[in-house]
Amino acid sequence: MEKDLEERELAETDYRTLVDVPQEVRDRLPASFDIIGDVAIIRLDDDMVDLAPKVGEALKRTFPRLRTVALDRGVKGELRVRDLEVIAGEPRTETVHTEYGIRLLIDPAKVYFNPRLSNERRRIASLVRDGEKVVDMFAGVGPFSIMIAKHARPEIIYAMDLNHDAIEYMRENIRMNKVTNVLPIEGDSRQLVFEVPCADRIIMNLPHSAREFFHDALTRLKLGGIIHFYTICEREDIEPILERLVTEAAGMGVLIAVLRQEELKTYSPSMSVFSADIGLVDWC
Repeated sequence: MEKDLEERELAETDYRTLVDVPQEVRDRLPASFDIIGDVAIIRLDDDMVDLAPKVGEALKRTFPRLRTVALDRGVKGELRVRDLEVIAGEPRTETVHTEYGIRLLIDPAKVYFNPRLSNERRRIASLVRDGEKVVDMFAGVGPFSIMIAKHARPEIIYAMDLNHDAIEYMRENIRMNKVTNVLPIEGDSRQLVFEVPCADRIIMNLPHSAREFFHDALTRLKLGGIIHFYTICEREDIEPILERLVTEAAGMGVLIAVLRQEELKTYSPSMSVFSADIGLVDWC
């Protein structure tokens, strides 16, 4: 069959081509940025912050579904939430983010959330066996916990966080996703982990400081259990860090093994976010 087709103009997919700046400046604009629901979050070098409104409008033109574009000025405070400034669109950052069949109400200006870990969250959920007791030590709004509850059949997930706003969002996300075996607990997981039963699986998604909590977590892990450990470090340091954990565990009288490790994403030119599945093998 022969047919004349209507010509369509290809949509632009690179926002940088729409920013009205000299080419040498355009070449320095970041190629990647985060999208959480209908909110885009982008980082700019200090000497390019004045261009933020132009960058925001270019992103909205390139991706019409975006409601808000925010400039990420880095993390702040003990809770490590992003310091966000809206540079285009509606002046609010609360949004609903979806991944692998779950919906998460989030305000990235109030709570920590990394949209780039969706595949990792689904991977962890696929590993959970029926009837497990899971501890999510730094649960945030519940992405790991709710993903596990939706795609596996654990007995219970103890979801802990120090951030009051995160706990409130998690409660709403539990309701939205109709899960019944996630228990939100507000407070310092260093103490809370001793107030719940020993776990078959512990998730430690606090890459900047998970190492400080590792010994406490290890004492609350059942024999044969697994810790999912996340850290940010120089690429050449990941092996020594994991070897040190094994040595320190032996000093505590337990034998652990690194079952799997992976570089998840780049954090800076020389540093990355790494994950490691660490199993409690035996008592020394």
